[in-house]
Amino acid sequence: MVRSEGEDRSTAASEMKLTVLAPAAQAELDAAVDWYEARVEGLGLRFLLLVDQALREIQASPVTSPRWERDARFRKFVMQRFPYHVFYRELADRIDVIAIAHGAREPGYWLKRK
Repeated sequence: MVRSEGEDRSTAASEMKLTVLAPAAQAELDAAVDWYEARVEGLGLRFLLLVDQALREIQASPVTSPRWERDARFRKFVMQRFPYHVFYRELADRIDVIAIAHGAREPGYWLKRK
């Protein structure tokens, strides 16, 4: 189950950790969906569905993605079909998605976030 920060967590599956999108990661996702949708009708939805699939894969097996070479606290999931990466860290009780970053952006720009 994927939730934005602040949403009710009572319905999370007991076997898997809750996946929480940081507000800045949610804003990046929303902006990318809007950008793709403005270019081609339906493309934003396709991007959103692939991000959802990526988040489900991360939730099901958080250790599958390699640790990020610049800071091993984080893992990097490389998306298919779109030039985006999902950066996250696994904590004891949840998975925090820190950034949904375009591959051409400056690496680690999101490290300044809380």
